[in-house]
Amino acid sequence: MQLRRLLRIGAGLAALLGSAAASAQVAEFAPRTTVFIEPSKTSKLLVINPSAELSVTPTDWLELHGGYEADIVSGATESLKGGRLSPVDIVSSATHFKDTRHQATGGFGLTRDNTKLSATYSYGTENDYRSNAFSVQSGTSFLQKDTELTLAYGRGFDRVCTTNFADSDSPSVKSPLDSSKGCFTKAADRASRKVDLDNFQTGWTQTWTPVFATQLVLYGALQHGFLENPYRGVVIAPAGDQALENHPDNRLRLAVALRGKYYLRPLKVALSLGTRLYRDTWDILGQTYDLELERYMLPDVRVMLHGRYYTQTGALFWSDDYTGGEPHDGPRGQYWTGDRELSPLSSYMLGARMVFKKNGDPANRIAHVMLGFETSFSFDLMKTNLKDFTWGGSKPDDTLAAIVSLGIRGQF
Repeated sequence: MQLRRLLRIGAGLAALLGSAAASAQVAEFAPRTTVFIEPSKTSKLLVINPSAELSVTPTDWLELHGGYEADIVSGATESLKGGRLSPVDIVSSATHFKDTRHQATGGFGLTRDNTKLSATYSYGTENDYRSNAFSVQSGTSFLQKDTELTLAYGRGFDRVCTTNFADSDSPSVKSPLDSSKGCFTKAADRASRKVDLDNFQTGWTQTWTPVFATQLVLYGALQHGFLENPYRGVVIAPAGDQALENHPDNRLRLAVALRGKYYLRPLKVALSLGTRLYRDTWDILGQTYDLELERYMLPDVRVMLHGRYYTQTGALFWSDDYTGGEPHDGPRGQYWTGDRELSPLSSYMLGARMVFKKNGDPANRIAHVMLGFETSFSFDLMKTNLKDFTWGGSKPDDTLAAIVSLGIRGQF
């Protein structure tokens, strides 16, 4: 009953927005929930991501869309007992944390013949972060719609909460946050710092035959500002002195991805193969390889199995021990980090997804209100291999994660 009520609300809103052109009116309402779990013994992490999207088409050339999503995060940090990154004799217990991120989006799309233009704005807030972003995308298809070209640009204006250190302070004396209390207020010990993000993307999708298609995507991003984790401290001296991790203020990221999809008629299976190469100015080289098999088991049910392998080198300034460099009483190099995502690593992912899709028509609506209905369920397991990263000399045990997602989409 609750689901039907929500669907009727979506249909009513679509009718209100599209009353001037009812013949072209279509609305879609899509709630989804994703759960990310790291079942670690020492640093459990649970992220629940509910979201909902609503799009309406009041005319055949205009589409309006809006959405909301949240990240509800709870977990605990690692408990440490000294080691290479903690050479002093300390024992600390795990620290529990909770946070919730809210994000709202809205935008529009224009379609004329074979050309599309869309724009979206989003605003996000959490205890220690504020984000404002917009994106625009254009695309066109030609050669009997066998060729499609897209171009997109996104700009982010973010702010992150930190301790109230001066920009002129030596990085070795800057301290990390101990909590988000006082963030984005007039508290004397808190400050906010800018993070500017620019994203560029262009894509080429080509249908070569009725059973074979490819897609080539080029991606670039510029990051500028405070790129550290404001909570993460790093031991930088043999005596055990800690400082806020220190990253370069600028980062250029480049990637190229190629994917091909082929339909195996004898098996009635669609086979997808993809690869992605990544490089940035922090000297990280990443490689991704993925495989997906998709097949209709019933006229309305299709099942997908997929696997992914990823590997990367470490950042130029990455080290698992910053206490032994030159000079002997100072940090090793100009920058230091405690981010394991900047260390050499590899990961494996295996998963499956099932989609049920049913189409109706104006004379025979599904549940008396819908022109189309779709629901999907997916489950993934991901294992990360950290080659050098340790917590005080001990290997982390939070390297296995499960991702579960359930989504529904209704068309009115």
